Amino acid sequence: MVRELRGVIRAMARSSDRPREERRPSLREIAGRAAAEAERQAIRLALQATRGNKSEAARLLRVDYKTLHVKIKQFGISAEQFRQS
Repeated sequence: MVRELRGVIRAMARSSDRPREERRPSLREIAGRAAAEAERQAIRLALQATRGNKSEAARLLRVDYKTLHVKIKQFGISAEQFRQS
């Protein structure tokens, strides 16, 4: 997870045509990306553990079903893929 985040940060820095100091992400941006990646991973693990059952995954993560549904949509995760495994 950290390795992926570092890769994203490096790619952003390389693709920018701004001066070197301006293209470095702020600590807040880095923390936001890390939190989003941690949420994404936790949701995927919960869906895997519950074989794609979103209600059970929401209980496992201790979040409201609607919150989980919004996050699943936000991260582009398909619960269907976990039902087959």
